[in-house]
Amino acid sequence: MTETKAPLPVISSRCWRDLISPESGATVLNLAVDSSDADPMVELAYDEGGSGWWPLSTLVFQQ
Repeated sequence: MTETKAPLPVISSRCWRDLISPESGATVLNLAVDSSDADPMVELAYDEGGSGWWPLSTLVFQQ
């Protein structure tokens, strides 16, 4: 299993679930940080409504 080297985001930071569709952003609501999990899960509030959990490695964060 590969460890992610991405820094953990802060609550309310902005991100995208893929680079192809930057207009479909999201805001970080919560982090599930477990030392045994190589790819932490991030709860997002989607711009288009709703929320869900995504692995940190699948997200692109605003610089």
